[in-house]
Amino acid sequence: MSDRLLQRFSPYLKEGETILWLGGPKQGFFLRDADIILIPFSIILVGFSAIIDYIIITYRAPVSYQIIGLMFAGAGIYMAGIRFVRDYFRRKYTCYCITNRRVLKLSGRRSKLFTLPLRNISHLDKNEEKDGSGFIFFGNTNPLWPWLFGKFYFTSHPLPGLELIPEVDKVYQLLRRQINTEIASPLREEAEQLQRQAAN
Repeated sequence: MSDRLLQRFSPYLKEGETILWLGGPKQGFFLRDADIILIPFSIILVGFSAIIDYIIITYRAPVSYQIIGLMFAGAGIYMAGIRFVRDYFRRKYTCYCITNRRVLKLSGRRSKLFTLPLRNISHLDKNEEKDGSGFIFFGNTNPLWPWLFGKFYFTSHPLPGLELIPEVDKVYQLLRRQINTEIASPLREEAEQLQRQAAN
């Protein structure tokens, strides 16, 4: 376990809670499957906006048209480059922790905490890539968005899954075992309580 990650998550652990796994998304710049379309589209958008801006400036169009031209240019620049930088730093400041009770996520420079109790995970699935990394999905999260864009979209839950985890299958199997244990434990306690009541 990384000492740095251990120090970051230790203050958030509850009594009787133990860490089973620590990690985070793969680091660096990545091209997604959707970039096959998005990169050429962004280049076209930048070129189109440059032509529009030239016409607007040349013919001194109203301010509203100038704003529209700048919006097109901004969208093209964002899609062509800025979004890669944002994604890089977003993953840099994201880390995960799996305990015997919860999944925890720290995100951003200020380490905003998100938690999900294991017993609240109604459905568990994974998407594994060629290098063994991948995504783990909690609940009925649509796997299409991470596959295309490398991020969870259109989900109301603050922790819909784990993204770009190295050796994702090992983490997935760990979660499956722990979820089964977490669910089985209350049932076992309830059964023992019923047995004691029947004996009395």
